[in-house]
Amino acid sequence: MNSKIESLSEEQITDLIGFLKKINYPREELIFEIKKKLIKPTPVTKDIFNDTIKLEDLIRLGIQEIGFNWLASQISQDIFNLFDKSISRGQVKAILKRVLGNKLSSTERSQMYELRKKIRRSEKFLTYFGEWGKEPDQLFKVIIIGLSDDQSDKLSHILTRPKVSGERRTIGVDFYTKTLDLVDKSLTRLQFWNISGDKRFEFLREDYYRGGSAMIIVYEKGNQESIKLAKKYYSEFKEVTKLKFKVRKLKMFFIDTPIVLVGLGTKPIIPLQGGPLLAEKLGAHYFDKNEISVDQFEDVFEAVSVELLVKAKYYALFLGS
Repeated sequence: MNSKIESLSEEQITDLIGFLKKINYPREELIFEIKKKLIKPTPVTKDIFNDTIKLEDLIRLGIQEIGFNWLASQISQDIFNLFDKSISRGQVKAILKRVLGNKLSSTERSQMYELRKKIRRSEKFLTYFGEWGKEPDQLFKVIIIGLSDDQSDKLSHILTRPKVSGERRTIGVDFYTKTLDLVDKSLTRLQFWNISGDKRFEFLREDYYRGGSAMIIVYEKGNQESIKLAKKYYSEFKEVTKLKFKVRKLKMFFIDTPIVLVGLGTKPIIPLQGGPLLAEKLGAHYFDKNEISVDQFEDVFEAVSVELLVKAKYYALFLGS
């Protein structure tokens, strides 16, 4: 940024954090760079050295300890790399000034003008060819169960909610999607059915389970009743699906259904009774998570997608020929 900005108001910091979260800004990159600048921890900066710091606190720390202009340059570089250099560092800096409500210089206005031209070209390209690039090679139905209504609301921050979706509080299920590019360059779409565990909808769960390709069971760590419910959901799903599913292109073959158990929360795991032991008994993958966020759940969704893809590819190659 041409003119130096020494500090930000709380409102500007909030707007900046909202923008960075919207574009899925990689917090880890900034942590690494700030660590290099700070060299060693102090009572003020200790959280950054054990990687527990949240994005909003990270931004405030960077401004306080190093300065906003360095922070803006680093964020611009990270976004430049994040979007495969399709947006220039100068354009990112101009956007940051817009986000903060600051006046643009003539050079920055030119940067925004060039960005608008690039966006218009991209929009035209998407209009003509976008639907073909979005068509998935594989589509899988993934069951999620065990979340409270409040926890379910957080899924909209990490998954895409389709235009036509259910309402979990009224019909016992809502829907989300996630599209992943995998190592074999195929496009896989996971269609999530987030099912309520409320007793009111127990009679509907059998229908919701049908056709499930995978199941993610979430339980509250340190809560024995939650463990019992996890076992119940597994038994219900097994009764309906026999832990098998079919792929559209392989209708003659049944594939084993992946099961994932997620321990959620900050409480310690109950020895000899907790999730890892239950996961072993169920033949499930186990993940330990503190909260529902992109950083925490990305590897869960990727693990489900990869296992589904590998199994489908195996059956196609060795049984479908």
